[in-house]
Amino acid sequence: MSTTHDVAVPSEARAFQGHRAGVVTRTAANVVDSAVAVAVVASAYVAWCAVRFLLGPSSFTFPAPKPSAVFACWAVVLCLYFTASWATVGRTYGDHLLGLRVLNFRGERLRWTGAFVRAVFCVVLPIGLYWVLVSTTNRSLQDTVLRTSVLYDWTTRSPSPTRPAPTSGDQ
Repeated sequence: MSTTHDVAVPSEARAFQGHRAGVVTRTAANVVDSAVAVAVVASAYVAWCAVRFLLGPSSFTFPAPKPSAVFACWAVVLCLYFTASWATVGRTYGDHLLGLRVLNFRGERLRWTGAFVRAVFCVVLPIGLYWVLVSTTNRSLQDTVLRTSVLYDWTTRSPSPTRPAPTSGDQ
């Protein structure tokens, strides 16, 4: 019996449900999440411009922030977005679209501290994602160091406290 929080797993996806995600799916989710962070920073810029215009319409000019400042704002927004998403629902919007969930070594949603550490690690060293290509267990560098997993999970319910399904090389 399903609840309002469960969704039927598509028949094509059932074989993957609970297994660790590969590099293509993770990359696609990260592209979506990066776009979300860009949208937040762009919205903040527009709001900043609107406030400046309202305070001095006759002398208004569009501000030109340094690219390094824009990049730093994007990185902070992305880090906060990852942290809040993984600690509250276990997935970002990109993860949701692609049917992914981030779990700790117990198969549970990350706690705030773990989510923050993983977020910083992912933003500072994004190339660590591509460790999945050489890992026999489909784990990124972040997953290996922090003992987390990114699993295929198309349900909307909270994860049950079970271990991730083994992949080739897990024992």
